[in-house]
Amino acid sequence: MRGTDVYYPRILGLRSAAQELLEENASPFRLRETDRVISMHQGYQFDFLRGLGDDPEVWSFCEGVSAGNVPSTNHEHFTDWLRRTAVTEIPVWRRLTSSYLEEQAKHSDERRLHYYRINPDGTRTEEF
Repeated sequence: MRGTDVYYPRILGLRSAAQELLEENASPFRLRETDRVISMHQGYQFDFLRGLGDDPEVWSFCEGVSAGNVPSTNHEHFTDWLRRTAVTEIPVWRRLTSSYLEEQAKHSDERRLHYYRINPDGTRTEEF
């Protein structure tokens, strides 16, 4: 999910960013008060939950791709969206984990990649 804001606190404010994206694209669609934006990819695509049940629908909008410039149902249930995301991302994380361990084992002068954690306040820790 590289380039995708999906974790707290980065998801805060995505609703207004999603509405702005719709407006910039002259979309007639408006988010309902109960819609919850759950992810945004690089400012041109977003997913949101529609419905108040335990397992609501997931709708998506992608700039320049969505038919009629309006979001559409992506998954009938949030759990389906989670499952698809996990199936897609787990192999990627496996590859990243092995790269991470290889880089961590190298001397600092030999490292090509640098890893760090971004804290909720924006500071970085565990940089190496």
